[in-house]
Amino acid sequence: MIELFQNIGASKPEYLEAGGGKLIAVSLEPGNGTIKHGTVLYRKANSVFYAPAAAANITTDTSLVILREDTDTDASATVAAAAAAYVNGEMLAKDVVLADGVTNLTAAQAHILRKQGFILSPFDDLTVADETVDNTATVSVTVTNDGHGTGTASPATGTKGTEVTLTATPSSGYVFDAWEVVSGGVTIENNKFIIGDAAVTVKATFKASA
Repeated sequence: MIELFQNIGASKPEYLEAGGGKLIAVSLEPGNGTIKHGTVLYRKANSVFYAPAAAANITTDTSLVILREDTDTDASATVAAAAAAYVNGEMLAKDVVLADGVTNLTAAQAHILRKQGFILSPFDDLTVADETVDNTATVSVTVTNDGHGTGTASPATGTKGTEVTLTATPSSGYVFDAWEVVSGGVTIENNKFIIGDAAVTVKATFKASA
C-alpha cells in the first residue's frame, strides 16, 4: 500500500499541472543553483542547455518549457543536470514563475506560452487575454515601390487601431498610380489605412506621365 501511494504521488505532483501535459527531458545549464518547479526555462542560443527565463528571454522565437520539479544545478558549473519539463499541457497559472522563482507571468508572457502549446488555467479567459495582448503589440509598416518613385508611411510602426497615412513621390516623368497591399490585410482609402493584427507591407506603383 505504501509503495502504491508513493508511485501515484510521484506520478502526479499536487502542484503545477491542471491537465495532461507532454513531458520531455532537458539538460539544465550548470551553475544556476536550485531551480523551482514551475519555472519557465528557455533554450539558450546555439546550445543544448536550458536556463531559467527572465522576462527578456520569453520571446516568440525562443524554445520555452516549464520545469516539472525542483532541480539542483551543479554549483561547480561543470555538470549538466537532467530534468523533466513540460512542452505543452494545461498549467496552473499561479504556479508558473520567472527565473527568480517568485514572479508570475504577465499577460504578454502568458500569450507567448499559449502560442507554444500551453494552456494556463483554471481562471484566466484566454480569448480576452489574447485580444488584450494583440491590441498592445507594436507592428511595422513597410513601404516598397516599383522603381519609378518612392513611398513613405507615417507612422512607420503602431499598435492595432493606429491610423497610417501614406505619401507617394513619383520620379521625373511619372505620376502616382495606386497603392498595392502586399501583406497585412489592410484596406487603403484616401491614402490611409488602419493597422490590424499583422505587420503591413504596401507597394507604391507609378505610371508614365502623359
